Amino acid sequence: MISKKVRELFVSLMEASDDSPVTYDVETEQYSGFFNNAVVDKYIDLGALELVEGGEGSITILLNNRDDFLSSFAAGAREANNGSDQSYADYNANPFAFSVGYEHFHQVSKKKRKVSGYVCHGFERDDTGLIHQQ
Repeated sequence: MISKKVRELFVSLMEASDDSPVTYDVETEQYSGFFNNAVVDKYIDLGALELVEGGEGSITILLNNRDDFLSSFAAGAREANNGSDQSYADYNANPFAFSVGYEHFHQVSKKKRKVSGYVCHGFERDDTGLIHQQ
């Protein structure tokens, strides 16, 4: 199981947009925002992230192997939506990203208030509350 703080970090990257707390620059593939420094430092040490600019306040990071991460995150959300169990992570190129996507899907699905128009890499929620693959 992925801790809440770790899931929040990676989900914030997946939800990055111009009107969210985390932004994504398409040209540089950099994410900027206010992140939990301890979690960011841990994943820099593990090689999942690369620090571009940091210190007090806003941090700018790169997500290493971003395409693999995005694909695996979406696969996790898709398998969760299909009712599969998390064992499919073992067959994925990035089991960690798969698990984050899988758990994130279940967290979004648990919310009592349906979030209309919610978009995250891999899936979106429509006005009826149904979740669709992007």
